[in-house]
Amino acid sequence: MLKKWLLSPLSIITFAFALCLPALFTGYFGDDYMHHALLQESTPIQKPHDLSLFGLFSFVNGDETRTRELMDLGLLPWWTNPDLKYAFWRPISEITHWIDHRLWPSSPELMHVQNILWYLLLIYLVYVLFKTSLPNTSSALSTGIPILAMFIYGLDSSHGFTVSWIANRNSLIAATFGVSSLIFYIRWHNKGLHTTYILSLVFLSLSLLSAEFGISTCAYLGAFAIFMDKNGPVKGLTYIVPHAALTGLWWLTYKVGNFGAANADAYYLDPIASPLLFLSTLGERLVALIGSQWGLIPAEVFGFIGPGNQVVANVSLIVGAVFISLTLLLLTPLLKQYAHIRFWFFGMLFAALPVCSAAPHDRVLLFIGLGGSYCAAAIIIAALKHTQEVYGNLALAAKLMAYPFAITHLVLAPLLMPLMSYSTKIWGAQLDLTPALLTGINTSEGNIENKQIILFNVPIGSALAITTTRVVRNLPLPDKLWVISTTNTDTMVTRISDNQLLASKPSGFITGPEQATRNLQSKPVRVGDKVPLNGIIIEIVKVSSLGHPTEILLTFQNSLEDSNVMLLDWNIETKRFEEIHPPKVSKQYIFLASDK
Repeated sequence: MLKKWLLSPLSIITFAFALCLPALFTGYFGDDYMHHALLQESTPIQKPHDLSLFGLFSFVNGDETRTRELMDLGLLPWWTNPDLKYAFWRPISEITHWIDHRLWPSSPELMHVQNILWYLLLIYLVYVLFKTSLPNTSSALSTGIPILAMFIYGLDSSHGFTVSWIANRNSLIAATFGVSSLIFYIRWHNKGLHTTYILSLVFLSLSLLSAEFGISTCAYLGAFAIFMDKNGPVKGLTYIVPHAALTGLWWLTYKVGNFGAANADAYYLDPIASPLLFLSTLGERLVALIGSQWGLIPAEVFGFIGPGNQVVANVSLIVGAVFISLTLLLLTPLLKQYAHIRFWFFGMLFAALPVCSAAPHDRVLLFIGLGGSYCAAAIIIAALKHTQEVYGNLALAAKLMAYPFAITHLVLAPLLMPLMSYSTKIWGAQLDLTPALLTGINTSEGNIENKQIILFNVPIGSALAITTTRVVRNLPLPDKLWVISTTNTDTMVTRISDNQLLASKPSGFITGPEQATRNLQSKPVRVGDKVPLNGIIIEIVKVSSLGHPTEILLTFQNSLEDSNVMLLDWNIETKRFEEIHPPKVSKQYIFLASDK
């Protein structure tokens, strides 16, 4: 009785809930601060003029005027590509965040509770989907797969980050509605009830309106038509034409509404706008994602750490490729014998293609994990319970390979789930938010709301988080906050005239992570380029042989003697700002050295 309960839907949901509890203590992370700021009644950050409800996922929308406004608020550095666009249409997800901020605006814990509830609902629906997709003539092998696959999916540590990031709830919602669409479609296929077909279309639309991620629903619909439809693949594909038409209508509306990513190669690639670049990265990204699904190396090791460390990137790909190869060795005999396993395997591959437009990260594995978990469960049952029947002369080798595979998915992944559910806190701790306190500023001559602050040498992540962090903490905001330099290297500043400064940084102003908002190869800067902001004009004076701007001219609307103009240099050791008093007009310099 105990053994039966331990592997029941209720027990798996209970275990998942317990393993996700660390997420309750992670607070805000990343875009959560921006969402909080945008959902306040009196906020300095205006909603963009688009089809989104609150602009939570489209605040950087490629509009040059808006980009300049965000620069004035310190939300983007001055060198940002004016056409940079991270604009996503997710109205249903926006509504859930609006509910959070109307009912419990000061309780991230309850916001995390909503994330966890969506995940628990998703796990249950995944089990229903796995059962619904079983063929009518299921074998002894296949009948045990749904509950084991639910266990693998629900307790998969790769989902921990997704659950623990409030702003990433859109993935959970899109997956929940996408799975619902698949359930109703398969029920229609099996029983012919037109109501279930209509519900499949309704839930597909809800999935697409929750996140672009929902398009992966169509990947499984297509795989089902090809491998599982009782009328054959040709007729099967005709049955999902309405789903394809609905997706096309959504995509057309999406593009007409100016949503999508552009000039954002550091994180997102548009397969249509940049097909060659997308294809050149497709293989690596597939290995990183599916290697994470079937192994234990998080996809972000390649996607976010790898770009700055080629050795780490190569090692992660090699480990991922090894996991994939070993898994395919165990899976190949099953793919030859069972159509329903082919359906889930190819559905997983098809679902991986659209998410490869983003830098690899475990938070995009919810759809990939459907097929990945089903295949993993099939391998474990086949290799450990039906070894001779499936693998024949290779039975012993298959069993020896299956044991570590089973331990990975049934033991190690659940044990790591609490850690990954707390991972946003760990990642967030790497970002120093103390600059948001503006410690070291003397505001005795006027309120902070009147200040025009010019920042030097603040790490980029910390600098761009100042405004949203202050909004969350109910701290007053300066009138303007301009981020001038973010690398902790020597900067030399010369007073040229009453309202002009010449800032020189031999190492360059745009290096390393600074290129996340401007790719200097695709969007180079040139001498004479100007960035006109509300109160300051920044002009490129000198560019290095590598294309990095090394000297810029700052022309202020007000005199540098104005008490409301403040030049601040961040001291990384004392974690305080040091106010820089501009010298008289002469050849005098201020050194903002990295070794204070």
